[in-house]
Amino acid sequence: MGWIWAFNIASLLLLIIAAWRWGAAPERICTAALVFMNVGDLIYHAVVGRWTIYASVDVGHLVIDGLIAAVFLAVAIQANRVYPLWLAAIQLVSVIAHFAREANSQVAKLAYALMDYLPYYALLIILFAAIRAHAKRVRRIGHYPAWRRSSSHSPGNAPPKPPPA
Repeated sequence: MGWIWAFNIASLLLLIIAAWRWGAAPERICTAALVFMNVGDLIYHAVVGRWTIYASVDVGHLVIDGLIAAVFLAVAIQANRVYPLWLAAIQLVSVIAHFAREANSQVAKLAYALMDYLPYYALLIILFAAIRAHAKRVRRIGHYPAWRRSSSHSPGNAPPKPPPA
């Protein structure tokens, strides 16, 4: 195991501890998605018996990246937070990298690797910052809802009241 994997594991362990100690449901779900991304990557490479390919699209990584993007998008739609939108957007860069590689085989191997792997480190940084911001907000204003409430309670969307009898 190289130093990159050691760094990834140490970062994930710190992120798991921080999410469980100071985070709420959105932070924990996003952290779990990053854990799944790393475990899924290890399982994928163990099953196929090779490391990442850069000469063509790595379908296994495309599937993993797509699943994680879907999780981040689902959290972004429901969470009472802004950062899941950032996570989803950055993860979509990794997904788009696979399609860019497929669309144009002239995309350099290094460019494909950077577009696929660098966003992961941005995700780590944003999630650490989000957990810290959440913890500070809880200390400042107390607990607040982790998920958005339905907007159907607004007067314009309320069903009409029946006439008095």
